Amino acid sequence: MPTACSLLAACAALGLAACGQAPTDRSIDTSASTATLRVCLPENDPPRARRGGGGLDADVAGDLAAGLGRRLTIVWLPEEEQTDIESTDIDFRPLFGGQCDLQLSVPTGAVERFRGWLVLSKPYYGAGFELIPEDSAFRFGSAFPGTVAVRANTVAHLALNVAGVDWSQQSSNAGIVQAVAEGRAAAGLVWGPQLAILDVDPNADFEAPPVLHWNLHAAFRRDTALRGDVDRLFASKEFQAEVGKRLIEHRIPIRGPFESAHSTADLLAL
Repeated sequence: MPTACSLLAACAALGLAACGQAPTDRSIDTSASTATLRVCLPENDPPRARRGGGGLDADVAGDLAAGLGRRLTIVWLPEEEQTDIESTDIDFRPLFGGQCDLQLSVPTGAVERFRGWLVLSKPYYGAGFELIPEDSAFRFGSAFPGTVAVRANTVAHLALNVAGVDWSQQSSNAGIVQAVAEGRAAAGLVWGPQLAILDVDPNADFEAPPVLHWNLHAAFRRDTALRGDVDRLFASKEFQAEVGKRLIEHRIPIRGPFESAHSTADLLAL
């Protein structure tokens, strides 16, 4: 989930690409194709991916491989111990080191942090902060008499604070859901994909401001020739329909791709 620190911190030196823990396992499908599509996925980041349990990006990777006529190889990345100075939740070192061809669910801002090293596809879906409960009347720009639960130090937290909304600081998305359920908060802003894990439905009519939603892309090394083929797939109505089906299957709110999404300028303007 995007945090204020992760979006503003400087990236670590790219010379570390060959360092760190290596991928722990590779899982190959049974396609008859001789060409391979190697996709790096986190081994435990539901609902995106989980080794042995599938996920949105695991399915999208399979759809991409089929569309490109390639055999899929998933390079499972181990969980990393996150620290307060992490510049991003995504570890691009295996990509830069040539261990995979692409990574998925990469926000637009990554290309700014890794300019000259990373290129992005067209966005294939969007995600952002969602409003709970389903019938909440909270809207940015309108008076709201209650308290809104939010995780501390997220962009949603900053947005609520700047808007002058009473907020309740929670340590986790599950804590937000619990605060609302127990009546300690009238509403909550939760990172959308996490709702699938929490088994909670959002307010479908809520429209978050652009600073609270992101376009997600496939990311490649700058020297790849693969991006054009992936972009053509992502641009097709058939593939977009397949992505929509996958989002529904994994209970992730269908959002975007957005015409206007989060940018560093939006964050600094809060």
